[in-house]
Amino acid sequence: MAVKVVAVRSQVLDLQESALNEAGFKVGEVVKVTGAGVFDDEERLLPLISWYISHGVRNATLSLDSAETYGKNLGYCHEYLNGRREFQGLVRDEAFLDVGTYVLEEYFAQLRNEDELSSKTIRNRDAALQSFFEKHLCRSIDDSPPLRTASSPYPYGLLSPSPKRSLVVACALEDLKQLILSTRSERERCLLQFIFDTGVRRSEVPRVTLAAIDAALSFQNAQFVSRGGNDAIQADYCPLLIHGSKGRGGESKERYTIVSRATLQRVKKYHASPLYKMYSRQFQSPETTPAFLNANGGAYKPNSISKLLERVSNRALAKLKIKKAISPHKLRHGNAYAILRSPDLGNDYLDRMVIVQKSLGHNHLSTSEMYTQIPQDIYQQLCRPDASTKTKAGEMEELVQQTRLKFSLGDTK
Repeated sequence: MAVKVVAVRSQVLDLQESALNEAGFKVGEVVKVTGAGVFDDEERLLPLISWYISHGVRNATLSLDSAETYGKNLGYCHEYLNGRREFQGLVRDEAFLDVGTYVLEEYFAQLRNEDELSSKTIRNRDAALQSFFEKHLCRSIDDSPPLRTASSPYPYGLLSPSPKRSLVVACALEDLKQLILSTRSERERCLLQFIFDTGVRRSEVPRVTLAAIDAALSFQNAQFVSRGGNDAIQADYCPLLIHGSKGRGGESKERYTIVSRATLQRVKKYHASPLYKMYSRQFQSPETTPAFLNANGGAYKPNSISKLLERVSNRALAKLKIKKAISPHKLRHGNAYAILRSPDLGNDYLDRMVIVQKSLGHNHLSTSEMYTQIPQDIYQQLCRPDASTKTKAGEMEELVQQTRLKFSLGDTK
C-alpha cells in the first residue's frame, strides 16, 4: 500500500479556475489552507485519520513533518485492519471504531516477526495509534459524544515492548576524508566538511545563510588575551547561528553551534568562487542567500543532500575506502564524538557533553547521553591512538589541507 499524506500550513490556493466557482458555489479566488489529508492506495480520503491529523496541524500540536509521520503510521495500520476478515465491508477507516486490544497486539507481532521492523519503529507506530485513540476517537470534543463507543484499546499504556537502545553509528574522521576525496567538486567537499563540523541536520542546511557565515567569521576578529599574557589569541572556534528544524507551530528553533575557523574559511573561499558569486546574485541580500548552492544555483534540499551522501559513499565503497555507506545523520553523530574527544573543549567529559547538547539542539542532556555507550577513552583508541593530542579545530585544519581543491573560472558546478 502506498499511503499518501498531504499536510500544509497557511498554503495559498488559487481557486479562480475551480469547478466549484463554475457551478455557482462562489468559493472565492484565493484562500489559505491549513490541514492534512491521508489517502489510501486508491486515492480515497481516510476521514477519521485526516480529521485527527488536521486538528493537530491547525492547533500546532503537530509539525508538518510529524503530521506526515503520524499519517503514514496510522495508514499502515489501516491497511492491516482492512485485510482482516472481521473488518470486511466497513467503509474507509471505520475499522478503528471497532478494533480491540488483541487485534492491535497481533498487528505489532506481525511487524516484529514477519516484517522484521525495528523495535523503535514499532514503538513509534504504537505511540501514534495510542494518541489517535485517546485524543480523538475515545474523547468527547466540543460536547459531542466520542466517535468510538467502545473503550480505548489502550487501557494500560503502550502495547509494544520498550525499544532496545541501539549503538550509535558515527562517521569517523578517516571516513569523512574518504567521502570528501570521492568527489571532484570543491563545493561538495566544502559542504560535507561543514555538515560534519557543525553537526547540522540535513533539513537545516538550506537555512544556513551567507550572512550567518559572515557573522560567525567576524567572531575571530575579537581579541582574546590569556591570563598572564598580553598577546591576543585568535579563537579556533566560532559560534554559528542555526535555524533548527521547524517545530509544532511551524517556527524554527534557533541555537548556536561551534564550528572550526578552518571550516568557515574554507566555506568563505567557496563563496569567493565565480560560480557562487554568479548564482548568489538572484537573492536579495546576504540574509536570504543560502550558504550552499547546488549545481543549478538553487538551495540544497534535504533529499538532495541524502543523494549526495549516497553517491559519494558508493564511490568510496567501490574503491574499498570505507566499509559502510555514510548517511547525513552519521556525519552529525561524528560531530558529537569529535567534540567529546577534543581536549580543548571544556574542562572535563561532562562539559563536553553539555556542548554536544547545545550544539546539536537536544532538548535534554539525556538525549546526548546516547554517545556514552562507548566509553570515551575506548572510542579515542578506536579512532586513532594519538587522538587525545589533537583538537577538533586541528583535525578540521588538517582536513582542509589534505582535501581542498582550487576554484577556477571554468568551474560549471
